Amino acid sequence: MGSPAAEHAAALAEEMSEAHFGDARLSKRQSKLVQKLAQAPDKSFPSLLSDSELEAAYRFFGNDAVSPAAILAPHVRATLARMEAEPVVLAIHDTTTLSFRSDGQRQGLGRLRSSGQTFFAHFTLAVSGDGTRRPLGVLDLSTHVRDDRTTGNEHDRWGEQVERVAALGCAPQPLVHVMDREGDDYGLFAQLLSAGHRFVIRLAHNRLVQATASGEEAKLEQALAPVRAVAVREVELSLRPAGNRSPQQKRLHPSRAGRLAKLALGSTRVTLRRPRSQPRELPATLSLQVVRVWELEPPPGEAPVERVLLTSEPVESDEQLAQLVDWYRARWMVEEFFKALKTGCAYEKRQIEDLHGLRNVLALFALIAWQLLLLRSEARRAPEQPASAVLTPTQLDVLRVFARKPLPDNATARDAFLAIAALGGHLRRNGEPGWQTLGRGYEQLLILVQGWSAAKKEGKI
Repeated sequence: MGSPAAEHAAALAEEMSEAHFGDARLSKRQSKLVQKLAQAPDKSFPSLLSDSELEAAYRFFGNDAVSPAAILAPHVRATLARMEAEPVVLAIHDTTTLSFRSDGQRQGLGRLRSSGQTFFAHFTLAVSGDGTRRPLGVLDLSTHVRDDRTTGNEHDRWGEQVERVAALGCAPQPLVHVMDREGDDYGLFAQLLSAGHRFVIRLAHNRLVQATASGEEAKLEQALAPVRAVAVREVELSLRPAGNRSPQQKRLHPSRAGRLAKLALGSTRVTLRRPRSQPRELPATLSLQVVRVWELEPPPGEAPVERVLLTSEPVESDEQLAQLVDWYRARWMVEEFFKALKTGCAYEKRQIEDLHGLRNVLALFALIAWQLLLLRSEARRAPEQPASAVLTPTQLDVLRVFARKPLPDNATARDAFLAIAALGGHLRRNGEPGWQTLGRGYEQLLILVQGWSAAKKEGKI
């Protein structure tokens, strides 16, 4: 498995060079677009591309032969290769809403009263399950359009994506599917168990359970009431400001102050009963392990943290219990991926006029968002590792020359990360760099690398 040192624009373009669209010219065009857009992920197409390049880009995205699956295919193969060295890989699933101007006239998008023109993207992000949470790549992407009249069971899409990921040839044992509350669906649980998939899913509903041997019905909260803490952990909770969020976001993720929380962990085995609303062909009951996580001493006025996780995994030791909670907590990586996509790559500002083109642009920028996520997460995970672990030798040489402050001889990944952010305008007194600043800094670094390499080729360096 290669180190993050190879994860830069040229390497990403090389990774994507094997895309097949039935036309060699389209494959060549994609490689050029990846390398160009990765150098300035937050810039608009017109400001980044020449007139001829812009016209070629729009033709590429609008071509019927081009699809998100074809764009992603070589990256998915490279992701599978990166997964081979991992003892456990987390397949983290989540959906994000992509919103565009409410007065827009883009073809094929839905309209929601609260969000204007929208469509939804469901991603599966591969993340190492060894505790490092290293983002390994995108495994799958699907999109769908919803409006205020849409009906149907959207959980079907979650199960379909699980099966597509399984069809990639991932070894069944080291792959664990991780989902938030949107994955709470009895039919999905039955599908995962039937296929032998491993999973950790946060529950949203107080489900029916079989409380006694006689089959008496009870609610899940009754089954969890006797659960006692077998382990206690301290976890740093991030600040969650009220901000400008939708009513649903405020309900699911209420605002809170950042704090160090003391969390209790416990588990029990339950037998879920099939809801009356579910098809009778589904199993009448499912036996699964439930993990409860709750805050012991919340500050006055703050709602205590409470998480209930459903899993296929055995819980026979404190270590297994803690590992399951850590696997679920790694789900936050997909939220960071969405921030890299929307802020670092400014995806929702793209001026593409139909859903087909927007889906293709999304697939291309998903690769760049993964690259930005990898750069930042590795610099944060192991800040004292050598800078060469997150930058190529050429990038490091260029950064030593153009950084605002001289890099030390033994520069760390953290030094390099902050130097790149400084190129984008970040000041250390302002706290941690945001996605937009990092995107700008990375853009500047890659532009400088391009000029440096050209000068070196001509013997001027």
